[in-house]
Amino acid sequence: MMDKGYRELCIDAEFKTLIRPLRRDEYAQLEANLVLDGCRDPIIVWNDVLVDGHNRYEICNRLHIPYAVQEIEFDSREDAIVWICNNQLGRRNITEETRKYLIGRQYEAEKIVGFRRNTDGHNQYTRADDYDEIDEPSDMSGKERRESGRRTANRLGTKYHVSSGAVQKYGKYSAALDTIADKAPELVPQILSGNYKISHDNVVALSMMEAEEVRKLSQKVGHGAAPFIRYSESRKDFTDEPAQKPGPKPPELPVIKTMPTFDPDAEVTGLTLTIPSWTSSIDRTKAAADLRTVSPSAKRRLEDALLSLQSKAQEMIRAIKEDS
Repeated sequence: MMDKGYRELCIDAEFKTLIRPLRRDEYAQLEANLVLDGCRDPIIVWNDVLVDGHNRYEICNRLHIPYAVQEIEFDSREDAIVWICNNQLGRRNITEETRKYLIGRQYEAEKIVGFRRNTDGHNQYTRADDYDEIDEPSDMSGKERRESGRRTANRLGTKYHVSSGAVQKYGKYSAALDTIADKAPELVPQILSGNYKISHDNVVALSMMEAEEVRKLSQKVGHGAAPFIRYSESRKDFTDEPAQKPGPKPPELPVIKTMPTFDPDAEVTGLTLTIPSWTSSIDRTKAAADLRTVSPSAKRRLEDALLSLQSKAQEMIRAIKEDS
């Protein structure tokens, strides 16, 4: 059984972008589960860098819930990226956009891993400790690179039940999204969640736009009453359209007439799931802290905060009774 406690870990921005962000209700449910059951699964790290368990790590440290840490060894950042993509692609409830992005990132990372190993006469299945470290993948010729890329695309296509051409296309899609993230990082989660409806070709075109224009467009996404916005709608106020491929105009997609049902209980449910964490924190502090040794100023601050919480709770109870 692994020891549990607390540990200061590093968060890598690139690794974190590969982790599916949780919706508000999913995050609240995870928090409630951790409060009630503790952190059952270990936080996965590589040289003290988080590779899996970002949400659990944040919640556990904030609520003082002990957790176990499991170290995994990788030969390189690319090997770590391959592991993260594999792990995320095995999860349920990921969008098609996220799936394409992860397959594309895994493809690009595995190509680099393959380049490094093949340059010394080894393939991607050779054990890393059976050969010396390779300096750069640039030692391979263009033809060798293309052949290695095709083999990687074929293997991943078989694994994820898509064509090798689709895998290579997803690689371009992921590279374009990473470029967009450098210009407007808040836009990428909107695309991956499906809130921003945009085609593969337009993702590539968007990645080639000036950063200022991408940021301006990003401000129009995610702030309206509709659950999603289409790329064509967000471009209405722009005069310079990205270059389009020649050919017949594609037919317009039918307008969705039935909108998702509004859930009136969402906010109240989120608050209900959060409150147990406050109760647990109070109980844990009362049991662990020796109030006789706590400074008067710290006790006053805690008392003021608890009285404020008590007042807000009474306000909410009155509001519930008035509307019943």
